[in-house]
Amino acid sequence: MATEPLDQFADRTAELRDLRDANMRLAQQLFKAKQRNERLIEAAHEGAYDAMIALGRVQPVKPAKPGRVGDGSPEVAMWIMGDWQLGKKTVDYNSQIARDRALRFAEKAVKITGMQRAARPVDHCVITFGGDMVEGACFQFPSQPFEIDSTIFDQYVATARLLADVVRLALSTYSTVEVVAEWGNHGRIGSKRDSLPRSDNVDRMCFALAREILGTQDRLVWEDGEDDIQRVEIGNYRALLIHGDEIGRGGFASPMTIVRHADRWASGAYPWAFTDVLIHHYHQHQEWGMANGRGHVYMTGSLESSNRYARDTMAASAEPSQRLHFIDPVRGRVTASYQIYVGD
Repeated sequence: MATEPLDQFADRTAELRDLRDANMRLAQQLFKAKQRNERLIEAAHEGAYDAMIALGRVQPVKPAKPGRVGDGSPEVAMWIMGDWQLGKKTVDYNSQIARDRALRFAEKAVKITGMQRAARPVDHCVITFGGDMVEGACFQFPSQPFEIDSTIFDQYVATARLLADVVRLALSTYSTVEVVAEWGNHGRIGSKRDSLPRSDNVDRMCFALAREILGTQDRLVWEDGEDDIQRVEIGNYRALLIHGDEIGRGGFASPMTIVRHADRWASGAYPWAFTDVLIHHYHQHQEWGMANGRGHVYMTGSLESSNRYARDTMAASAEPSQRLHFIDPVRGRVTASYQIYVGD
């Protein structure tokens, strides 16, 4: 019976030894990588916890106080909020001012709801968050690193806390609250050229953390929306919630282009019947009627002020504001619309 030459046997033995050594090295590298990732995750949790503690104790949700109620047909309040750009720094805007203005809007919305309740019940509230809740960190405007006052991590925690605090105020006013949340271009991770899913977005991360902060609330519905166009449904009322960078070349379009786009969607290009389109991104409070004579495109302002980019490139500026609507859920239409100024 033939046997292998000793030199071939020695070569195979050396090859097996090399493979075993390589396997051990890979196992050690995998173990170290796992340890490093676990340390990073632990550090992120600790950092989020410490940052949350620095913002103060999260207060429990207070029970709703309906107050005096008229005998008219019920309506639903809709808080339309977006373009907070928390983390932005200008001569008269920063993260603290953003927080103050968001809560100022909520307090004014509560007061106006009290006035509305003199005529009819308003027990339900829908809050739409329209994106650009964070400023981001130089992915969008690499030449402007001096215009932020906090890192992405700090923006993530502070914005999530503010989102949760706004929802808490709504829960203390209305019997039930629903949140519909859309993300914006400032929350994008990486540049437009990077091959990353649009849904990987810091705004969306903030929404997820805010839901965790609030915990399980029987009176709250807040589901994650994976699409980049969100649907708002209040009885027979339907609206699309978009950020606004979806339309136009490079994320900018003229008002009439936006309206024509919405008209095409309403004519069947978008596979869901709707009445209105809620849009942000442009930091302006505007309203245009759609071709069907029923729906509207509602554009909402921003919390920020002194936007140097908008001033210099588009000669555009506006007073900081957000929107408050009241909806007739039976007739499926907006019955009252308010521009809520939130500046000092």
